[in-house]
Amino acid sequence: MALAQQCRVTPRDQLGPFYKSGAPAQANLCASGSGGRERLLVAGRVLGMPDCRPLAGAVVEVWQADARGDYSQVGAKADDPGCLLRASILTDNAGRYGYSTIWPGEYPGRPRHIHYRVSHTGHATLVTQLYFARERGVPDRLVVTPARNEKGVAQATFDITLARS
Repeated sequence: MALAQQCRVTPRDQLGPFYKSGAPAQANLCASGSGGRERLLVAGRVLGMPDCRPLAGAVVEVWQADARGDYSQVGAKADDPGCLLRASILTDNAGRYGYSTIWPGEYPGRPRHIHYRVSHTGHATLVTQLYFARERGVPDRLVVTPARNEKGVAQATFDITLARS
């Protein structure tokens, strides 16, 4: 019974206007560091309903704003190819994914967040967001509280559960 109570589909959220398909396959969203100085490590698992088994080979697309609240590949400004703050990551055999990035900035009307689009054969594609602070209308399951590791780098865990299609 405890597993059944924990096994719930991750809440949906808005796609937002800055999604771009074809993000690079990479685990470091800002290798050059030009988008901000403070690093953030995010890891988690992608699970599937109805039994919350890990989904190997799920595609986890992530994108976010830089420390100033700006997105890459939007507008006329030149992008740093070493800091696109976009990635497409495949989960391993245990459904795990992970990436290194910078802290996303805030911009008017939006708290800090990272966008997700997660897909796997036989499951409904999920669009959601990871948040760093409780906000009005944001489900608690989308809010993470990063902790500092032994090197002082912030790290967070964000597990995702997909519904069957």
